Amino acid sequence: MKNVLFIVYYFPPMGGSGVQRPLKFAKYLRDFGWNPIILCPESGAYHTFDGSLQQEVEDLNLEVHRVEANTPFHRTGQSRREVKVPGTIAKILRWFSTFFFIPDNKKSWIEPGLEKALELVKEKDIDAVFASGPPHSNLMLAQQLKEKTGIPVIMDLRDDWVESHLIKYPTAWHKKKMEQLEIDTLTKANALLTINEEIAWSITSRVLKEVEVIGHGYDPEDFESAGEMASGSPQKLKFLYSGTFYPESTPDSFLKGVHRLLKHNPELKDSIELQFQGGLNSKHWKVIHELDLTSIVLDFGYVDHDLAVKNLMNADVLWLNIGQKKNPEIISLGKTSEYFATRKPVLGLVPEGSAKTMLEKYGKAFIADPYDITEIAGQLSAIVECYQKGSWPEHSDEVVESYNRKKLAGKLAHMLDEISVQ
Repeated sequence: MKNVLFIVYYFPPMGGSGVQRPLKFAKYLRDFGWNPIILCPESGAYHTFDGSLQQEVEDLNLEVHRVEANTPFHRTGQSRREVKVPGTIAKILRWFSTFFFIPDNKKSWIEPGLEKALELVKEKDIDAVFASGPPHSNLMLAQQLKEKTGIPVIMDLRDDWVESHLIKYPTAWHKKKMEQLEIDTLTKANALLTINEEIAWSITSRVLKEVEVIGHGYDPEDFESAGEMASGSPQKLKFLYSGTFYPESTPDSFLKGVHRLLKHNPELKDSIELQFQGGLNSKHWKVIHELDLTSIVLDFGYVDHDLAVKNLMNADVLWLNIGQKKNPEIISLGKTSEYFATRKPVLGLVPEGSAKTMLEKYGKAFIADPYDITEIAGQLSAIVECYQKGSWPEHSDEVVESYNRKKLAGKLAHMLDEISVQ
């Protein structure tokens, strides 16, 4: 069996969506002849930790090497401690980080990470390297490792680099600097990988290098063991949103759509429940109170991934939202494939682009513009009608199966096979 060194920043016990792609690749690569060896920093202060994902790492007996990092999240001295930063302060910190840290505020882990990677290369028989970003510091680390050792590298981008919807450049100089850094780094990779065709095209247009696509996925074993459980109110049409919200992507449009539905159909208020897992903040609750929806909202807060999957299985309708104003067409949320795994109806408040295409192919989807309250209310009304009749649009099993993480790991293994014999 060949060894592949994973260079990642987000890894259990950290939680959240950025953790699962490398974890699930690592889980299934052994089935295709590749043994993953994980290199990551010690978890510093972070907003979310997930005990179920950490247990999965231990159950899989993955070889994980953690190094002491020197990022702002490690200088707090709060290792593996959950820290919540208020929205206003978080916004200021994001601006400060973008202004002073290029490519990101994780770059201080490159030096100790590279030192440890070189040790692992001497101790282990490393045949290839897989580095996943963001943070894009991981990709820079992999580039430096390749320059020193010649070991082939796959660089995986879970988001666009220069044109990321999460980055607002303080000046034109900052963007130009990032563009050059992206070219200098990505052109050194043996293979590039990303999550959808739109991001692949965007990167290729700048670095003039082919980019493969392996999307986000779901782990079938998570759903086989989840079953359905009693969570929330029985005999109610349960809408569930899974994940966190961002300043440019809030639940406001959905809530206003529900408010409009109930205004015209007040009798529905006793038969609908709005569930959230990932956490609602004070601004969200303010809107909920103003729209008189408090009595039908159930907030689970952040839950570990195993319970999150159970809640997905227990809901009747799952919904997602892409309201970001910058490059929304390139966004495809990791939760979408897990929604598909339930084979339940999905309400997508999404613009034209990757996410809408995914939903259309899935089939059992109700799609509305993320800012059109009338259209959202109309789709909610259609959902209620389908629920009452017990008749839903058909989903595509072929599409669902295409997001199976074991199959996706097989595609990554094929890429590793190709670069390791070059």
